[in-house]
Amino acid sequence: MARFRLIFIIMSLLAISCCKNEIEDKWYNATVIGKGLDCGNIFLIQFDEDVTGLPDNTSNRIFYAVNLPEEYKVSGKKINIEFREPKSSEMIVCTTMGIGYLQIYITKVISD
Repeated sequence: MARFRLIFIIMSLLAISCCKNEIEDKWYNATVIGKGLDCGNIFLIQFDEDVTGLPDNTSNRIFYAVNLPEEYKVSGKKINIEFREPKSSEMIVCTTMGIGYLQIYITKVISD
C-alpha cells in the first residue's frame, strides 16, 4: 500500500509540473502604451488580443507592466511577453490621480 501511495504522489507531482510549464511558456502580443500617470516609472501595456488567465478588467486589456525592462519602455513598441500575477511584495503602490489599471508581472519579454 505504501508503494502505491508513493507512486501516486510522484505521478501527481509530475502531472502538476507538466501543466505548470505549459501555462508559463505562453507568449502574448502586446503594445507598450506609455508611462502611467500615477505609478512612478511603471509603463502601461495593452494586449493585442483577449488573454485567458488575466484578472477581469474593463480597461480595454490595458495593464501596468511591473518588471518591464527599460529597453522596452518605448511608447508604441510591439512586444511579446510572458507574465504572471504579481506577488504582494512586487505590487506597485499607485496614487489615485489617474485611471486605476490592474498590474501584471512581466517574467520574459522580446520585441518583434
